[in-house]
Amino acid sequence: MKKHILLLAIAHLITGALHAQDFNNYTPIECKGNIPKDYITSSADKYKKEISKIEESDLRRREEKDRKQFALETNFVLDDLLQSGLVLFNDEVTVYLNEVMAKLLEQPSGGKSSKWASKKDKVEVYALRSTSVNAFATDRGHIFVTLGLLAQLENEAQLAYILAHELVHAESGHSLELFLETKHLDKNSRSSDVLTESVFDENWVAKCAYSKELETEADTKGLDHLLKTNYSTATLNTVFDVLKYSYLPFDDEVFDSTFFASESYIFPADYRLEKVQAISGEDEDTDDKASTHPNIANRRNSLKNALKSADDQGRSNYLVSEERFKKLRQMTRFELPMLHLHRDEWPDAIYTSYLLLKEYPESAYLKKCIAKALYLQTKGEKSSYVNENVPSHEDVEGESQQVYHLLEKLDGKESGILALRYAWSLHKQFPEDKELMAIVEDLFIELATDFKDLDGFNATPPSPKQEEPPTPASTDTAKEKERSKYDKIRDQKTKETTPAGTEYWRYAFTEFLETEDFKSEYEKGQKEATRRKERDEYYESAEGRKWLKKENERREKKGSRLGIDKIVVVNPYFLQLDLRKDDAMQYIKTETGQENMRQLIEEVVPKTNLDVTVLDVCNLKEKQSDQFNDIRYLNEWFSEQADHYDMTLTQGANQARINAIADKYDTDYFLWTGTVSLREKNKAGAKILWGVFLYPALPYFIYKAVKPHYEMLHYAILYDVRTGRRQILKFELFDKKNTDDLVKAHLYDTFSQIKMKDKSSGKKK
Repeated sequence: MKKHILLLAIAHLITGALHAQDFNNYTPIECKGNIPKDYITSSADKYKKEISKIEESDLRRREEKDRKQFALETNFVLDDLLQSGLVLFNDEVTVYLNEVMAKLLEQPSGGKSSKWASKKDKVEVYALRSTSVNAFATDRGHIFVTLGLLAQLENEAQLAYILAHELVHAESGHSLELFLETKHLDKNSRSSDVLTESVFDENWVAKCAYSKELETEADTKGLDHLLKTNYSTATLNTVFDVLKYSYLPFDDEVFDSTFFASESYIFPADYRLEKVQAISGEDEDTDDKASTHPNIANRRNSLKNALKSADDQGRSNYLVSEERFKKLRQMTRFELPMLHLHRDEWPDAIYTSYLLLKEYPESAYLKKCIAKALYLQTKGEKSSYVNENVPSHEDVEGESQQVYHLLEKLDGKESGILALRYAWSLHKQFPEDKELMAIVEDLFIELATDFKDLDGFNATPPSPKQEEPPTPASTDTAKEKERSKYDKIRDQKTKETTPAGTEYWRYAFTEFLETEDFKSEYEKGQKEATRRKERDEYYESAEGRKWLKKENERREKKGSRLGIDKIVVVNPYFLQLDLRKDDAMQYIKTETGQENMRQLIEEVVPKTNLDVTVLDVCNLKEKQSDQFNDIRYLNEWFSEQADHYDMTLTQGANQARINAIADKYDTDYFLWTGTVSLREKNKAGAKILWGVFLYPALPYFIYKAVKPHYEMLHYAILYDVRTGRRQILKFELFDKKNTDDLVKAHLYDTFSQIKMKDKSSGKKK
């Protein structure tokens, strides 16, 4: 259970007008305008309003209890999702989604008043920053559409069909039925698991699915509603292709074997698959009689039968804007490489960037995403980091398998050479890019760690007899561009590559090896690599171990004494758990405790003379969307640093944005701190039984049996966000009940350690 608490704690710590978007100079989508009231209204207030409605209804006692629990969990969990930074608001994509929804909700000409129309003011569609291909709805009238899904669609009519489907789920209260059904099927698990996974694990987004009956109802009623509009039905069948091949990238094109190569630097033949694994797709004809979900074939047939009598004449694929749909779809595709980087899905980040570079070959953003993926691959290979987000290449289908296979073939040394070669070439193209330069400098340190000099690399190209692998035939024709991923899958082809020489990596820097700037950067990296080696050797020596022991004793007694004057506290955190109850998460106490944490910080800070700014998403005002975006970037950065704990200091996937935030708040130091309070089960019977066997101690065991057992975790982790250097000031578990005085004492100690200067002269750096 203690491990579970730690995981929960870590998990929680974790662009101009549309037509002006320049894809060769792309900037990621951000939230804009006023923060919607739904984001900043207390979850407890929303819950109380729903409870009043439930109590006014004529329900049986058990049903009333279940509905209250559902209201409790959905309000708090969905608010966590809204505030997580994964959900966008007032951005171009979300605005467009709601315009398409408005077309669905327009009252049909001459028709009767519809209950759909009555939902017009309640339905809100949000874009969800996830690579998963999915959409889902809530009983509160929220519909979430992932960027991964939008990247796969072919036209606006398909999007409208999906929104109509989700609108049925929202209007019909299917999320409540899903909740109640799950409670019925699995009474041994916490009922909140169905929903809370969406907060702690983005993978839940990919798995969110309703029962066969509910999906069938949504398909039928959703189509009925779509038919009342002028949207075309001609391509709706392709929506099921999107589902069938949802695990694939948004397109499937041959990965050019020369993409990372040059005339000198050529990968061995076995670094490229002779044939990629054929695309199979989800089995459409799975027997769904015993399944909880309908198979794709049955859904296709139902759609086909429903459209037999439908007339598509006069209908259109676009009622809002074809131009906007295509530009916004391209924006969602540009978002995918960075989202893959945040999830350590490095091959996918490279392949999606590669696909987009074919159309936008000058995009610095895409090239940097590839450089970052290669950089993180190198850092992972050269550490004990285990990346569970990247499957084996044997489990990958389609042309992206080539990228997975290539990265698997590279060892740590080869990864570092490829990453530096690519990043250095990019640095020469964008010499003023500080974010890219920081990656280059780190990769030179890695290179100097593997090679004591550059003598092992060749400045002269290889002999002419060493052949370059053939470049795959160009597919850059107007006709080919019009073909979709699904057309290409149907007539999938593979390419071959020719053998290359041995020790290919010796020619990686042939073009740069004799240049002064390359040699100068290597020498700098060599000095830092030598310094690190000497430092490590010192700490492993008898003298170094003695110094470390003395230093640890000093810190234990006096604290870290960092001498920092100004910091930013990011989302101070509180979590209340009670293991005596079926639903351990105490939502209302957690929200109250979160607010209390902010107040305690405000009380303690003046006593330490530390300059503290608190960024808390739960305490933002409508006009503070800039701060909302800052919190999103900071928490993404922190999550990456937590995941990469075993790596040496590593740049974040969006480090330039983090550096800009540090400039904005005039400090490099950001603190993540919080408290987890837990009440354990007493297990009174076992304790009293022991007292019977040890009769003289029976009074003691009775006392222990009736006394509540509490645990409290308090943590405080300070980061220099420019360098990634961290100070774990607090990470302590106590067998005590959480109290304000105890939390204030630890907060005071944390802020004092940050503010106080170290006057000792013998500190080892």
